[in-house]
Amino acid sequence: MVRTLLILGGTADARALAAAVRRALPDVRVVTSLAGRTASPRMPEGEVVAGGFGGPSGLAGYLRAEGVDALIDATHPFAAEISKSAAEAGQWAGVPRLALVRPPWVFGQDAKVRHVRSMDAAKSALENGGRRVFLAIGRQEVGRFKDLQGRYFLLRFIDAPAAPPPFADCRVLTGPPGTLDEERELLRDYAIDTLVAKNG
Repeated sequence: MVRTLLILGGTADARALAAAVRRALPDVRVVTSLAGRTASPRMPEGEVVAGGFGGPSGLAGYLRAEGVDALIDATHPFAAEISKSAAEAGQWAGVPRLALVRPPWVFGQDAKVRHVRSMDAAKSALENGGRRVFLAIGRQEVGRFKDLQGRYFLLRFIDAPAAPPPFADCRVLTGPPGTLDEERELLRDYAIDTLVAKNG
Protein backbone atom coordinates (compact mmCIF):
# COMPACT_ATOMS: atom_id res chain seq x y z
CA MET A 1 0.00 0.00 0.00
CA VAL A 2 1.24 3.47 -0.88
CA ARG A 3 1.44 5.84 2.07
CA THR A 4 3.77 8.47 0.60
CA LEU A 5 3.84 9.38 -3.09
CA LEU A 6 6.46 11.64 -4.64
CA ILE A 7 5.51 13.34 -7.90
CA LEU A 8 8.29 14.93 -9.92
CA GLY A 9 6.33 17.88 -11.21
CA GLY A 10 6.41 21.37 -12.60
CA THR A 11 3.79 20.66 -15.27
CA ALA A 12 0.02 21.04 -15.56
CA ASP A 13 -0.16 17.24 -15.78
CA ALA A 14 1.64 16.94 -12.43
CA ARG A 15 -0.73 19.43 -10.79
CA ALA A 16 -3.76 17.56 -12.11
CA LEU A 17 -2.29 14.26 -10.92
CA ALA A 18 -1.60 15.59 -7.41
CA ALA A 19 -5.17 16.90 -7.15
CA ALA A 20 -6.66 13.63 -8.44
CA VAL A 21 -4.65 11.49 -6.02
CA ARG A 22 -5.59 13.68 -3.07
CA ARG A 23 -9.28 13.42 -3.99
CA ALA A 24 -9.25 9.67 -4.66
CA LEU A 25 -6.81 8.64 -1.90
CA PRO A 26 -7.07 11.20 0.92
CA ASP A 27 -4.92 9.10 3.28
CA VAL A 28 -1.93 9.15 0.93
CA ARG A 29 0.72 11.79 1.60
CA VAL A 30 1.29 13.51 -1.75
CA VAL A 31 4.57 15.39 -2.18
CA THR A 32 5.39 17.20 -5.42
CA SER A 33 8.95 18.16 -6.29
CA LEU A 34 9.57 21.37 -8.24
CA ALA A 35 12.95 22.08 -9.79
CA GLY A 36 12.85 25.70 -8.64
CA ARG A 37 13.51 27.18 -12.08
CA THR A 38 10.55 29.54 -12.07
CA ALA A 39 10.11 32.44 -9.66
CA SER A 40 6.37 31.98 -9.05
CA PRO A 41 5.36 28.43 -10.00
CA ARG A 42 1.74 27.35 -9.94
CA MET A 43 1.57 25.27 -6.79
CA PRO A 44 0.05 21.79 -6.71
CA GLU A 45 -2.15 20.40 -3.98
CA GLY A 46 -0.35 18.62 -1.16
CA GLU A 47 3.20 19.12 0.06
CA VAL A 48 5.91 20.72 -2.07
CA VAL A 49 9.67 20.32 -2.02
CA ALA A 50 11.62 22.71 -4.25
CA GLY A 51 15.13 23.03 -5.59
CA GLY A 52 16.10 19.60 -6.84
CA PHE A 53 17.88 16.73 -5.12
CA GLY A 54 21.44 16.87 -6.47
CA GLY A 55 21.23 13.99 -8.91
CA PRO A 56 20.15 10.37 -8.54
CA SER A 57 22.00 9.70 -5.28
CA GLY A 58 20.40 12.74 -3.63
CA LEU A 59 16.96 11.69 -4.87
CA ALA A 60 17.50 8.11 -3.67
CA GLY A 61 18.47 9.49 -0.26
CA TYR A 62 15.29 11.58 -0.16
CA LEU A 63 13.15 8.58 -1.13
CA ARG A 64 14.62 6.55 1.74
CA ALA A 65 14.57 9.35 4.33
CA GLU A 66 10.95 10.30 3.61
CA GLY A 67 9.66 6.73 3.35
CA VAL A 68 8.43 7.26 -0.20
CA ASP A 69 6.54 4.17 -1.43
CA ALA A 70 6.03 5.23 -5.06
CA LEU A 71 7.52 7.77 -7.47
CA ILE A 72 5.77 9.27 -10.48
CA ASP A 73 7.77 11.22 -13.05
CA ALA A 74 5.37 13.85 -14.39
CA THR A 75 8.03 16.29 -15.58
CA HIS A 76 8.16 17.88 -19.02
CA PRO A 77 8.68 15.31 -21.80
CA PHE A 78 12.01 16.95 -22.65
CA ALA A 79 13.36 16.95 -19.08
CA ALA A 80 15.58 13.99 -19.90
CA GLU A 81 18.11 14.49 -17.13
CA ILE A 82 15.62 14.39 -14.25
CA SER A 83 13.82 11.42 -15.81
CA LYS A 84 17.13 9.55 -16.02
CA SER A 85 17.91 10.47 -12.40
CA ALA A 86 14.44 9.34 -11.31
CA ALA A 87 14.89 5.94 -12.94
CA GLU A 88 18.27 5.42 -11.28
CA ALA A 89 17.14 6.71 -7.88
CA GLY A 90 14.03 4.53 -7.86
CA GLN A 91 16.13 1.48 -8.64
CA TRP A 92 18.74 2.30 -5.98
CA ALA A 93 16.12 3.00 -3.30
CA GLY A 94 13.86 0.09 -4.26
CA VAL A 95 10.95 2.45 -4.95
CA PRO A 96 8.69 1.68 -7.93
CA ARG A 97 8.62 4.43 -10.55
CA LEU A 98 5.99 5.32 -13.09
CA ALA A 99 6.46 7.84 -15.89
CA LEU A 100 3.52 9.91 -17.04
CA VAL A 101 4.03 10.00 -20.82
CA ARG A 102 2.30 12.54 -23.04
CA PRO A 103 1.47 11.40 -26.55
CA PRO A 104 3.07 13.47 -29.32
CA TRP A 105 0.95 16.00 -31.16
CA VAL A 106 -0.96 14.68 -34.14
CA PHE A 107 -1.17 16.91 -37.20
CA GLY A 108 -3.69 16.92 -40.03
CA GLN A 109 -2.64 16.03 -43.57
CA ASP A 110 -2.61 19.67 -44.66
CA ALA A 111 -0.48 20.88 -41.75
CA LYS A 112 2.75 22.61 -42.75
CA VAL A 113 4.95 20.85 -40.23
CA ARG A 114 8.58 19.90 -40.43
CA HIS A 115 9.88 17.52 -37.77
CA VAL A 116 13.54 17.75 -36.80
CA ARG A 117 15.54 15.80 -34.24
CA SER A 118 17.38 18.61 -32.45
CA MET A 119 17.52 22.35 -31.85
CA ASP A 120 20.56 22.54 -34.11
CA ALA A 121 18.50 20.94 -36.88
CA ALA A 122 15.71 23.44 -36.22
CA LYS A 123 18.21 26.29 -36.53
CA SER A 124 19.47 24.87 -39.83
CA ALA A 125 15.89 24.62 -41.10
CA LEU A 126 15.36 28.31 -40.29
CA GLU A 127 18.43 29.45 -42.23
CA ASN A 128 16.48 29.27 -45.50
CA GLY A 129 13.13 30.56 -44.29
CA GLY A 130 11.15 32.05 -41.47
CA ARG A 131 11.37 35.82 -41.10
CA ARG A 132 9.00 36.24 -38.13
CA VAL A 133 9.73 33.38 -35.79
CA PHE A 134 8.03 32.38 -32.55
CA LEU A 135 10.51 30.41 -30.44
CA ALA A 136 8.36 28.52 -27.92
CA ILE A 137 11.21 26.34 -26.68
CA GLY A 138 12.15 27.64 -23.23
CA ARG A 139 14.98 29.95 -22.24
CA GLN A 140 17.68 27.27 -22.08
CA GLU A 141 17.59 26.66 -25.84
CA VAL A 142 17.17 30.19 -27.22
CA GLY A 143 20.89 30.94 -27.46
CA ARG A 144 21.30 28.29 -30.16
CA PHE A 145 19.48 30.61 -32.59
CA LYS A 146 21.55 33.75 -31.91
CA ASP A 147 23.47 33.58 -35.19
CA LEU A 148 20.31 33.90 -37.30
CA GLN A 149 20.22 37.50 -38.52
CA GLY A 150 17.54 39.52 -40.30
CA ARG A 151 14.64 37.97 -38.42
CA TYR A 152 12.09 39.06 -35.85
CA PHE A 153 11.83 36.71 -32.88
CA LEU A 154 8.89 36.38 -30.53
CA LEU A 155 9.90 34.59 -27.33
CA ARG A 156 7.84 33.32 -24.43
CA PHE A 157 9.18 32.36 -21.02
CA ILE A 158 7.41 31.58 -17.76
CA ASP A 159 9.57 34.21 -16.02
CA ALA A 160 11.34 37.23 -17.48
CA PRO A 161 14.92 36.34 -18.43
CA ALA A 162 17.78 37.64 -16.27
CA ALA A 163 19.61 38.95 -19.36
CA PRO A 164 18.21 40.29 -22.63
CA PRO A 165 17.81 37.71 -25.41
CA PRO A 166 20.61 37.61 -28.00
CA PHE A 167 18.54 39.05 -30.86
CA ALA A 168 18.54 42.52 -32.42
CA ASP A 169 14.80 42.42 -33.12
CA CYS A 170 12.63 40.54 -30.65
CA ARG A 171 9.78 40.71 -28.17
CA VAL A 172 9.61 38.74 -24.93
CA LEU A 173 6.32 37.56 -23.48
CA THR A 174 6.13 36.08 -20.00
CA GLY A 175 3.67 33.59 -18.56
CA PRO A 176 2.15 30.29 -19.62
CA PRO A 177 0.52 29.61 -22.99
CA GLY A 178 -3.08 30.65 -23.45
CA THR A 179 -6.10 28.92 -24.91
CA LEU A 180 -6.12 27.74 -28.51
CA ASP A 181 -7.99 30.87 -29.61
CA GLU A 182 -5.58 33.12 -27.68
CA GLU A 183 -2.59 31.41 -29.28
CA ARG A 184 -4.08 31.83 -32.77
CA GLU A 185 -4.65 35.51 -32.06
CA LEU A 186 -1.05 35.85 -30.84
CA LEU A 187 0.30 34.38 -34.09
CA ARG A 188 -1.88 36.78 -36.11
CA ASP A 189 -1.06 39.84 -34.01
CA TYR A 190 2.69 39.32 -34.43
CA ALA A 191 2.42 38.13 -38.06
CA ILE A 192 4.34 34.97 -37.17
CA ASP A 193 5.26 32.84 -40.18
CA THR A 194 7.25 30.15 -38.36
CA LEU A 195 6.77 28.46 -35.00
CA VAL A 196 9.55 26.44 -33.37
CA ALA A 197 8.27 24.21 -30.56
CA LYS A 198 9.01 20.92 -28.86
CA ASN A 199 6.52 18.16 -29.65
CA GLY A 200 5.40 17.43 -26.14
